[in-house]
Amino acid sequence: MPSGGAVLSKDELRELVLSWQIKEAVRLAMEDSDVLLMLLDLVREDDVNTKVRALLALYEVLKGEDGETRLLVINEGFDAIISALKSKESRLVTKSLKVLSALVEGFPLRKEEFLKLVDILVELVKDPGIEFASIEMAELVTKLTVAQPSPAIRSKVAWLISSDNPRLKGMGLRLLLNIFVFTGDPKSFERLLEEASELLLSDDDILVDFVLDVLVEALQRGVPEDAMKVLPRVLSRVKRIVARSDDFFIRSKAKRLARMGEEALYNYYRSRPEEAKNTLHRLVLNGEYSTAMDLAISLGDEFLIKWLSKTLEKEGAEEFTPRFQVVDGPRGGPAGVVEFSPPAPSERQRRPAGITVEKFSDGESLPSLERVLEEGDAGALLDILRSRPDSVREIEGFLRSGDPGKRSNALWTLSRLVNRMNNGEFELLYPLIPTFFDVADSGNPWERNKGAKILAILASKGGRRDIIEKMLGLLPERPLPAPEFFSYYFIYTWDEDAVSRVLEFLKGALSNPELQFSALMVLDAITMWGIRPGIDWESFLPILEGLINSDDNEIRRVAKRVMERFKTA
Repeated sequence: MPSGGAVLSKDELRELVLSWQIKEAVRLAMEDSDVLLMLLDLVREDDVNTKVRALLALYEVLKGEDGETRLLVINEGFDAIISALKSKESRLVTKSLKVLSALVEGFPLRKEEFLKLVDILVELVKDPGIEFASIEMAELVTKLTVAQPSPAIRSKVAWLISSDNPRLKGMGLRLLLNIFVFTGDPKSFERLLEEASELLLSDDDILVDFVLDVLVEALQRGVPEDAMKVLPRVLSRVKRIVARSDDFFIRSKAKRLARMGEEALYNYYRSRPEEAKNTLHRLVLNGEYSTAMDLAISLGDEFLIKWLSKTLEKEGAEEFTPRFQVVDGPRGGPAGVVEFSPPAPSERQRRPAGITVEKFSDGESLPSLERVLEEGDAGALLDILRSRPDSVREIEGFLRSGDPGKRSNALWTLSRLVNRMNNGEFELLYPLIPTFFDVADSGNPWERNKGAKILAILASKGGRRDIIEKMLGLLPERPLPAPEFFSYYFIYTWDEDAVSRVLEFLKGALSNPELQFSALMVLDAITMWGIRPGIDWESFLPILEGLINSDDNEIRRVAKRVMERFKTA
């Protein structure tokens, strides 16, 4: 920002600001650093109106300025802004918070300024008279970080997280995320999940909303292996918010976070079945039955659900024991297990317990389809499909919607629904098969995964051989959705004809970096059934030996497991 001598006096600048010619004051301050310094002087004046208007102008200046301007404001005006914030006058507090938010966005503070600002925010959070500025404080803390994390900074953040005041604890978690988690510290990530899990039980909607944002950002960075064991508890509590919150926006955030948590758990445990079983067992031993059930359903593994059911029954945890039904596999293949989890406590009054949900009587009105999909209520969706089979066309509209939120709501609910349906009910979804193929070919990995899984269940448990043949036909021309499909399909059933055709494809796919992991997961699913005679497994040994030396931890882990099966065959 150039300084060529002020183009006007401070009195003239004051007149511009007080006469609501703020745009002109902003333009001049952005063009000349001397005018900006005069604007900071106006923030120091005693007159409240002058200070408020000067802060308004300063906010507009900082919104579009670079690091040089921000540094000038910190060096020359930080104390003036802090003084206005400490005044506790409502207009000065809210305007100061907005200025500080613009100032620190993408611009880490030095240790001294950071600690000074945090101490003042602590006093404001503890003051019930400043409740009016809760949203502005949350916005500032979301952007707040420090240039050089020091022992003093770590100590301050740790003190906040240990506070008995839930909002101070939430503030500490956001700073932990901003300063330490983003550097890749797995211990900080684990503590973030543990402490956030407790705050999700709060009745304070502002705090819950704030913590959900923290968790969404944390999961977007990927959950470290050491922190994965804490995620099931967080997911279980997030699902309770989805089911019980009266706030639409909080429910929407919680649903997004639940999907992210389910995806993270599935991607982690799909290649670690024994670790998944050990985690479920540990949760049961700790009495965390609902968390164990939520984790098993999220993984979508019928074998784990059946094992968990027996374990819960032995523990006498009848209330949490999943109901399941054994159904015949296609073409005389192995039987499958369709899971029916007990309704959540909040649902028990409006939904009868048991394996199947009764139809609504003629006198009862069905809930709107959009609301059912927003809430992820698979049981209510099944009610609608039974009563109005033609509603499948409306569901198709959601799956093809240009709104990503509507698409993901529909997919998430349908992916839960197919695990609850029995053989005679799968035909309700048959008209959607072409749409599921389009979803399975999506450029969005989450949507592609859900579409492939739904198709795999319809093919294996619903006996739709045409789905398998179409997927086999896609292998040579558009291979992307097919490996994800077969990685599920071969878990649910053994299909020798499909196996032999897919194995030929895998030999090449395992050498393709874009397909390597998903192809390896298909081979993993096939070998779960044992090493069957008559199939040329030896041709895969050199490929697996190469994958065992991969730089990718996940590929190495799965390749080693498959190789062990070959050796013990």
